[in-house]
Amino acid sequence: HEIMNIGETILTLRKEQGLSQKELAQMAGMSANALCYIEKGYSFPSKDNIKAICHSLQVPVGYLLLKSLTDDDIPDDKLPVFKVLQKPLLELFENHED
Repeated sequence: HEIMNIGETILTLRKEQGLSQKELAQMAGMSANALCYIEKGYSFPSKDNIKAICHSLQVPVGYLLLKSLTDDDIPDDKLPVFKVLQKPLLELFENHED
């Protein structure tokens, strides 16, 4: 089981914004290969890369991390609370203007 679908979330956000892998990689100051590995889930991005990618995609880090969580990442006893809070929290981030 992979921890979080962060690569998949980055891929989705990148495509929503009409950016190529190469464009986002350049904006985030990383190689296209490194971004490709992250998007495919072969590697987990460093804290600095997460910040740079989020800055380039104009999304808060918290939004990316929250959107990347799956039910498997949450302990069973916390899952009902997570399910209730995830959508309103994501909407809060989406409606937040910097």
